[in-house]
Amino acid sequence: MMTTIPTSIADTFSEEVTRLRAEYQVKRQKSNVFPPAGRPILDMELVPGEEPAVGIWYEDGTQLGQYVRLFDLPETLSGNILRLERALPAVDGHVEIKGDVIRGLDECPNHPAPVEDDFEDVSDLVAKLPIVAVDSSRHFTKKGKYRSEIENLLKCQGGSCPRTILSPHLIHLLGASRDGELVFEKLATRGPTLARFSSLDTYKRWILHIVDALSCLHSLNIVHRDLRIDNCLFADNGSRLVVCDLESRWGQRAAPEIAFDGGLDSGWTTRSDIYDIGNCIKCMVYANAPITNQVEWPVPQPLQGIVEACMRKSPDDRPTLLELREMVEAIPGCRN
Repeated sequence: MMTTIPTSIADTFSEEVTRLRAEYQVKRQKSNVFPPAGRPILDMELVPGEEPAVGIWYEDGTQLGQYVRLFDLPETLSGNILRLERALPAVDGHVEIKGDVIRGLDECPNHPAPVEDDFEDVSDLVAKLPIVAVDSSRHFTKKGKYRSEIENLLKCQGGSCPRTILSPHLIHLLGASRDGELVFEKLATRGPTLARFSSLDTYKRWILHIVDALSCLHSLNIVHRDLRIDNCLFADNGSRLVVCDLESRWGQRAAPEIAFDGGLDSGWTTRSDIYDIGNCIKCMVYANAPITNQVEWPVPQPLQGIVEACMRKSPDDRPTLLELREMVEAIPGCRN
């Protein structure tokens, strides 16, 4: 028997979501680390290691720009700047801010080298797909970049196209366009969608949809690797969430066990996918994606407990998908 969320609890939750969104927007708009209050940015880099940092090249009229390196040290000047809790001090020249110490740099580092495309020839796989007469009002098309994406899409459809639906919450490959692009159902992206919803009932439904999608992928020995809010699509009325981008190649490096320099073998597992669910929940609630990884985004209970469980440091301490499903279903409200 399905229980429903009492009206008073639902209203309080939605009001708290609205408050948290408004607070973050004020903080975001006031921060001079990023536009609009801050200067235009030419480039950024994440510096991993025992002392992680963020490097930013600001536009200043020179070819490379002004470089500022901010170390991620919580409860210090540099850490609070990254968390949008403090303003970036007015500084001349290239500097690093490490904790509460501001130190000048002798020269500006070069911008990160552009990442070279490693796209694969997928023409033989595309040639086997049925041709779809594309209707821009109903279909979305994209160029296939990796063989793994097409292979994974077909696995999730029982090996066929047209499809056998193994999960309604995974994007379905409809075929190929006449010019060789992959064709999918057209769904809404997070931009026009998230801000229209703030109910616990909706978030519960979306989380269960992600769990369903990952359960299907993991049963086929596919690790998503790049689960984030930008790879979630939505029905216009919010009734359905669909996970897309099934390349299973390059991905998120948010989970602490993922190496920054390990290439395609950086340590992604089913448990790192579960870690990424936590970040997806935060983005749902704030109707946004964080401007830095250091931004602290608490969410209202009971979702905060689920976020914390998903994002435990040790992969073995995170819930399984079955355990996560039970945690979410224990919240009063809809079941699918």
